[in-house]
Amino acid sequence: MNGNQDEKAGGVTRRQIIAGAAVAAGVVGTGLLTPRVLRAVEPPKKWDRKTDVVIVGTGFAGLAAAIEAHDAGAQVLLIEKAETIGGNSIIASGALNCVDPERQKKQNIEDSVDLHFKHTIEGGDFRGDPEKVRFMVEHGLEGLQWLEKLGVEFEPKVYAVVGALYPRSHDPANKGRGAAIVRGLKAQVDQRKIPVMNPCALTGIVRQKPLNGDVLGVEAEFRGKKIYLEAKKAVVLATGGFGADVGLRSKHDPRLDKEVPTTNVPTATGEAIAYAEDLGADVVGMDFIQMLIACNFFTKKYGSLANLGIDRAVFLNTAGKRFVAEDSRRDVMAKAVLEQPQKVLLWVADEDCQKRFNPAMTEQIIKDGYSFRADTLEGLAKILKEKFNTPEDVFLKSIAEYNEMVKKGADEAFGKKPANLKPIEKAPFYASPTQAGVHHTMGGLRTKGTTGQVLDRYGKVIPRLYAAGEVTGGVHGTNRLGGNATTDCIVFGRLTGVNAAKEKARA
Repeated sequence: MNGNQDEKAGGVTRRQIIAGAAVAAGVVGTGLLTPRVLRAVEPPKKWDRKTDVVIVGTGFAGLAAAIEAHDAGAQVLLIEKAETIGGNSIIASGALNCVDPERQKKQNIEDSVDLHFKHTIEGGDFRGDPEKVRFMVEHGLEGLQWLEKLGVEFEPKVYAVVGALYPRSHDPANKGRGAAIVRGLKAQVDQRKIPVMNPCALTGIVRQKPLNGDVLGVEAEFRGKKIYLEAKKAVVLATGGFGADVGLRSKHDPRLDKEVPTTNVPTATGEAIAYAEDLGADVVGMDFIQMLIACNFFTKKYGSLANLGIDRAVFLNTAGKRFVAEDSRRDVMAKAVLEQPQKVLLWVADEDCQKRFNPAMTEQIIKDGYSFRADTLEGLAKILKEKFNTPEDVFLKSIAEYNEMVKKGADEAFGKKPANLKPIEKAPFYASPTQAGVHHTMGGLRTKGTTGQVLDRYGKVIPRLYAAGEVTGGVHGTNRLGGNATTDCIVFGRLTGVNAAKEKARA
């Protein structure tokens, strides 16, 4: 995708989503970029609206929490600061990782929950919370089946999305991406008549006393007015990460300044983390910020032909040479890209990779001149020579050497896994100049792994405050595996919804 496209997502166009998010971002500021007073919000003299559970955010985690809280018997209110729902979820790939014996067995893929746990813990350099990781992988399949029961369809075959490390990724059917999941969940929210207030920006969390007592509700800005929403049972924060807040992300990693692009919507600014910290909430891993090779080289924006898959594709630098295994960890790939000339990779693939991206989107991107297609590899080589001064002979030699290793069944150069070694031979051929952008913030609020309750700096539960999804830390360690974010959001979104509904309502 790119800035000139109006791809439909969740009933609105992608342009409308970004525009709506930008408006909301302008209303509430951009986190640490705008000075604000840090304080816990005192209980108001009068509540503007009362309900059992207030859920902040309408991405995968927030929508899942709302459905489960409602089905557990609670009255629920959703608030969203953007004019459109979905946050980053609606523009995400939507790939969901889980062990799925029914699908995997048909593809002769051996897998286990223990192996998923091992990959996730090791992939995050053992910095993830083992309790949270174990809970996620053990309940991943339940989350997938729950979505399917709600009407969200997934492809019959699994694969390894970029950075997943293993073929257990499930794509929404018919190239539906994250928008398909958001659309399915929102339909269930509507069916249950769960109200959604938007644009309604969180401006604080109300607690009995600044550092003790129950969380009572939230302070928010709605239609230019400050309002107070009481939660008789609990508040669930599902507001996403802070990848779009240059001030906050560069505070924790000074390299990620304004010159670095992001894949996030403009409203991913992380203020909910600061508001929870005002109550004494603890945070973990805030400097673990993942970059993804998913930004167009020409536009510096999220989207291009970046979803060309990894099996029928190679990553070349502008010198025409491979420089990393295409199925490496995301942090490994991003680091490798940053070390290349112009900090760009040429993502080269053949026609069979088109199962991974939207054909209409592809045509527009090629028409705009942001990516390239040719009927022969020689023709593609000429284009890259013109655009990047890539030596044609080196380019063709790299593809030939790769295809030869495919025949041998072993990547002798970089160790790409045999399961992901497929030839690049079916015309036409594609090249997508791609860069790394800030993608996912692995750090966030510390939560109890089996309940989703937010913990304070002393490890004690903050009563009646829950959090799920990218606003939390502790699941992914230093590096999130591709496809694990959807699992994280669905599993812990459901968990927090159920547990919030179980709280005894205050009189």
